[in-house]
Amino acid sequence: MKSDDSLQAVDDALMSYADRGVFRGFAGRRLAGSRSEYRFLWLTETPFVLHYDAGSQTLTFKNLLPNVPYPSPMDRSFRAFLRLRTSASLPEHRRIDPERARVSCANRAGMVSVSLQSMDDDVAYAVGKAMALVGEIFHSFLRGPYFEYMVENFNESEE
Repeated sequence: MKSDDSLQAVDDALMSYADRGVFRGFAGRRLAGSRSEYRFLWLTETPFVLHYDAGSQTLTFKNLLPNVPYPSPMDRSFRAFLRLRTSASLPEHRRIDPERARVSCANRAGMVSVSLQSMDDDVAYAVGKAMALVGEIFHSFLRGPYFEYMVENFNESEE
């Protein structure tokens, strides 16, 4: 897929979330080369920053999880959680097909970024799976044993 088409497909997919009221304060802008950056409020009062690189067809949620030391039990548990997102044991609608998208994360100075790379030129699929993945991170992974982390880092109510 050409870079311009890829950028437009990501714009359109994310705009559909904004149009449905999933995001608040949605804004996107082109960066140098074939890259874009999107900012929006969703799930927490902290804005999400999503970068898209059309050259590698990679979506990256920059600094999605702050204050996660490397190595730490939480970091290891999070990486295991991400690996399970491609497991055949998950129902198809919740699974990320590894033939279609690759999931990874990076921890730089305790700031965890999560990336999803399209493997088949279907960036709309990648956007949908990236959004579902982040939803699962906040509603499943962090709500379990890391609820206190949510309170401390995302001002989650203790109730």
